Amino acid sequence: MNRRVNPKHIDGGDLSALIDGPRNLDVTSYLARHQPSCHSDIGELLIRSADKCGEWFAFSPSFWRCAFVVLVTNRTVFALGMGQRSACYRLPGGLHTTALATGAVEVREIGADWVRFELFRADWPNPDLAFWTLKAYTAASEHHE
Repeated sequence: MNRRVNPKHIDGGDLSALIDGPRNLDVTSYLARHQPSCHSDIGELLIRSADKCGEWFAFSPSFWRCAFVVLVTNRTVFALGMGQRSACYRLPGGLHTTALATGAVEVREIGADWVRFELFRADWPNPDLAFWTLKAYTAASEHHE
């Protein structure tokens, strides 16, 4: 992924300066405690899945060193890529339930409204990342204080 030609990628810096602290306390606490990695394939899939979203950006403490990747809109983290096979989303109630029914699992260690899809599972269809990314993006972009 060539971050130099895409202003939607922020490589390094202070995530807390780019997001609303209280609204993202669950995910930022998780990231500070665990400092997860993110395989470049997962980061790339997550970023590509946001093609149909409006205003957003991808942040990683280091894309090159394969650190976690978050997608942000409206100063809200709405998606997280981590590990070798995980795409996580912040989803509101009804969508949260649908995600669980279609193969996601809760990730309460991140927050009550977060789910995780495991990618590349043997004999299991991959989730529709573009669908889930757009749903999480829409919910985050409509959030108002």
